[in-house]
Amino acid sequence: MLPAEGMAFDLFGTLVLQEQFSFDQCLDALYHNLLSSGLSLEKGTFMQAYREVNRQLMRQAMAEGRETHNRLWVAGALQTLGHAIAADDPCIAHAVEAYFEPFIKSCQLIPETREMLQTVAKRYRLALLSNFTHPPAVDRILTRLGVAEFFDVVLVSGRVGVRKPHPGIFAALTEEMQLLPREIIFIGDELEADIVGARNAGMQTVWMNYRQRLERPSPLGQFLGLSEVADQVRPDYVIGSWGELLALLG
Repeated sequence: MLPAEGMAFDLFGTLVLQEQFSFDQCLDALYHNLLSSGLSLEKGTFMQAYREVNRQLMRQAMAEGRETHNRLWVAGALQTLGHAIAADDPCIAHAVEAYFEPFIKSCQLIPETREMLQTVAKRYRLALLSNFTHPPAVDRILTRLGVAEFFDVVLVSGRVGVRKPHPGIFAALTEEMQLLPREIIFIGDELEADIVGARNAGMQTVWMNYRQRLERPSPLGQFLGLSEVADQVRPDYVIGSWGELLALLG
């Protein structure tokens, strides 16, 4: 491995996995919160409308490289059902927070993650770069799992406005880390978003395939019906555990 000054990590599927989780839990929390706001909704009809708007806006966001937000999905679903409500309505903001509660509680660190971060933080400037629509949830997850202290930089697509592998978010990473791309090792589990994006930005790449070795699909990919294809994607290094990363670093 070439000399480096910084190390940047993806979050979901790389540092954390969701345990005993399904998006239905989030949708159920969302639905009941909207009911408590006084909206009249039939559950099955709302769920179908939400899923359709969600898939449409997420696919559009991924194709264009820009980020979307859950508020738009909720408002779009409600508008489809005849409710004249804007995405910035406070009741939607409250519902989105309720939506993420089951997700946040389901997040668990991959084995030996905290110990690995403690070790590499002594040698490298650390950053987190995550594709996620709702940045406050990322902040809460890092704090809840006790790893927020290790990161000098935390960038979330929901704040930056574009998603990996868009070059803009990797440019923001190098700027925030105050390092050249070649001085950064990027570690992630998604071949297209993480490995291709970081490699195109000029960073060293490490594919962490712990999730794939467990045969755990990407939650977003599963929801959108996307397949993970490894053909023609060549990371600089491949690891399946943090022990393998530390061995690479020497």
